[in-house]
Amino acid sequence: MKLESIRTFLSTLLEYRGVRITQTFNSEDGKTLIVQCEPSTGGLVIRDLSNGMTWEYKTLEEAAQFIDSYLHPETPKVNA
Repeated sequence: MKLESIRTFLSTLLEYRGVRITQTFNSEDGKTLIVQCEPSTGGLVIRDLSNGMTWEYKTLEEAAQFIDSYLHPETPKVNA
């Protein structure tokens, strides 16, 4: 999945933050991340299903970059 697609999904979560939408991201090597918007703070909460780790990001861009690098660790990043 491309970084721009990740941004689009996260933007939708933020737009409907009071609805409690959950977005799932799966990598080809079996990693699964679950993302929700925290209604009270507007932060994006990301949980790794394989190990139970949780992260919270305050901005869409930070969360998108994290998800992209977590799901595609071997892909070199190019500044746009």
